[in-house]
Amino acid sequence: MLRKAGLFGWLTVLLITLFPAITMAAGLKLEEIELPKEGTPAEEAQLSIYFDMRAGDNSTIVGIEPENCQLTIENKTFDITKENGQIREFVDGNKDVGILFIFPKAKNYSEEDYQIRQNLVMLLQRIKDRGNDKVNAIPFDSGSATLGWSNSSDQTLIKQLNEEVQNSDVTTPNVFSSFNPALAALESLNGVSYKYVVIITDSLGDYFGEGGTNAQRAVGNFVTEISKDKKVTPIIIGYTADDIADLADIGIIKRIATNTGGPYYEAHSVSEFTQIITRDVYDYIYKRYILDVTLNMDGSNYLEADNYPVQLVVKINNKEEKAGIKINWPELSKNRTTLWLVLGGILLLVIAGVIIVVIRRNNEEEPIDIVDTAPQDVCCATCGKTIPQQLYGFKGEFCLSGGLPDCPYYQMPDKGKIQITRGVLADVTFFIKKDVTTIGSNADNDIYLNDKTVSRKHAAIKTDEGKRYEIRDFGSSNGLYINDEKTERKFLRDGDRIRFGTVETVFKLK
Repeated sequence: MLRKAGLFGWLTVLLITLFPAITMAAGLKLEEIELPKEGTPAEEAQLSIYFDMRAGDNSTIVGIEPENCQLTIENKTFDITKENGQIREFVDGNKDVGILFIFPKAKNYSEEDYQIRQNLVMLLQRIKDRGNDKVNAIPFDSGSATLGWSNSSDQTLIKQLNEEVQNSDVTTPNVFSSFNPALAALESLNGVSYKYVVIITDSLGDYFGEGGTNAQRAVGNFVTEISKDKKVTPIIIGYTADDIADLADIGIIKRIATNTGGPYYEAHSVSEFTQIITRDVYDYIYKRYILDVTLNMDGSNYLEADNYPVQLVVKINNKEEKAGIKINWPELSKNRTTLWLVLGGILLLVIAGVIIVVIRRNNEEEPIDIVDTAPQDVCCATCGKTIPQQLYGFKGEFCLSGGLPDCPYYQMPDKGKIQITRGVLADVTFFIKKDVTTIGSNADNDIYLNDKTVSRKHAAIKTDEGKRYEIRDFGSSNGLYINDEKTERKFLRDGDRIRFGTVETVFKLK
């Protein structure tokens, strides 16, 4: 695989030898913000902030806590604490990604010597539980064709890499033949929040002739096209398991990362390549952060609906990193509690005055009936059962009879339901009637669990027309357990035991 590199090529080899792993400078990157829905109470404005923070070698900075963060919207600055914010890892969020792998399959890249496909399979095994992530690959020699998008969970790509992709007899593979199929594949990928194209190559190939003019042109066109899709991030891996001279012209390919802000990794052996694929690439895609924060935007903090700049400041190791984006802030519901308290106080004074006048007119010796002010039991008008006090004021639909025929909601269309099995709310049944049913200790949830071990927004159940029910943790304090196993997300089956904090329930289907 050796070839004459020329003066420029050997200078490149010397630089690579002295500096074997050249990477992009990194820092804080504010990617996107999930804003509160229009009409949300201003004092309960909940945001989910997706951000990335890395060292100069693209390794993820760990140890970030809510109190390390500060948020400024327009000219209003908010300090984040453990009480109003929490940090989650991106892998635990609900944003799906798509990954396209481009790698050589020519004769010189035998699987025994390079182990490219074997390492890609190991990476795919790590992400298979993400469920809705999309994966695809383009093996190239003198030409290229995509293997097609598939879900990471069904392992279709793993089977293709193990069974269908074989090394060809081509000795000088042309990575540039993959560029047009890659652009078409990335453009066709919908329904994901982030797209990545992982290019694995050395710099060899006929296309590098005549000083790399054709290669420079191809790379320039490729960078221009992928830059049009703001979701796409290239990850470039310069790889040789033979002679370092094979990477003499890798700088041309590296331009794809340099000009788009993506990372560049370099491997000179199978062991280095294994580390880059199974650790560094995985970490770059999934080891990012989500900051969930609830802000009090009431009073002087209130912001009208408009377009505002947002700045996130993260302080770590006595160093501050800053990043910002523009957002379209929604119209929030102003808190009128103070006004109602004033009006209520005036009304009480008026009523008190009327009562005093009436009492004075009555005979002072007139016996006063003693009124029992103790709370009285409230019963269901249909089945006669006592409604637990924990459900007083809850305006959602629930049943005290476990969905039996004497339940007023028994004639509903077939849907799933959650039944509490233990505690003061035992036998209370909540019905899953929406596409997304929220669960938590806030009475605004569709399933109201009035218990101090349950988070305000603990979890949610998503259903696709009643065919499947998927439950997801909202980053609760005490976790979500399915059949005594802690989980972040899972499709439910009839009879699954679900625990929110200490509240035990069971999922049922009619």
